Amino acid sequence: MPDWLYRLLEDEEKQHLENAPPGISDILQIILEHDRDVETAYLCHPAVRYVSKIKANGRDEGDHFCGYHNIQMLVSYVNAAEAQGVEKFARGIPTIWEIQNMIEKAWDQGFNETGRVQTGGIKGTRKHIGTPEAQALFGSLKIHCKADRFQDIKGGAKAYEQLLDLVEHYFSTSFTTSHLTKPSRVQDTRLPPIYLQRPRHSMTIVGIQKRKGGSRSLLVFDPAYSPSKEMLEILNFAPATSAIGPSMSLIKPYQRGKKYLKRYHAFETLRLEAPF
Repeated sequence: MPDWLYRLLEDEEKQHLENAPPGISDILQIILEHDRDVETAYLCHPAVRYVSKIKANGRDEGDHFCGYHNIQMLVSYVNAAEAQGVEKFARGIPTIWEIQNMIEKAWDQGFNETGRVQTGGIKGTRKHIGTPEAQALFGSLKIHCKADRFQDIKGGAKAYEQLLDLVEHYFSTSFTTSHLTKPSRVQDTRLPPIYLQRPRHSMTIVGIQKRKGGSRSLLVFDPAYSPSKEMLEILNFAPATSAIGPSMSLIKPYQRGKKYLKRYHAFETLRLEAPF
């Protein structure tokens, strides 16, 4: 790892994690409620923090640490919801170095230890990690999670269709929504977000929307990008609902629909166990 990148992570990451904004899904919910073409939409716990790549002094960390940032976003849920394993993160969201140590320890304990063989070890490196490493980390901490893999079926459903079906079922059949006799079009489910791996990149699913024409889009926090200046201003100044209703364009960076998803023929997901 280059010295400048090591110093960037050492000097900036703690503050970066402290500044990672919660509450963006609350803004997305308001925008969705104002969109009359939305038939249904579901969102995860609103306190999940958006952890993007670190940028400072004209440099950024590159595209090496998306898997770590998605783990950090899942941990932000665990802490905010006081979910299973919250005591493991009493010091807050772990840094990239701390996550590397946790994964190496998980391998030592026999959790998905083939990852060490495949990567040659990750401590002190910028090697990519994925779903198996995230599963190893949470499993070693006795935080129940479930991994799923989707790939195109010859003559059958495409991988992206299977993925959308799983995410819609996950959110729409949750305890918090299934008991409602007349649910709102847009639901805050309080569920954990979902780790999503596609080829060469990963992101965190924070919800799903379905339009009246039937098209569906995932709602994601993509660590490759940062929240827009306009989004951060809304979070900081908390304007009246009516003031942000017309800003439909704010939601576009968070949407991943068919046009995007169909480029990929395989996906993996990791879901934490909900606390109810």
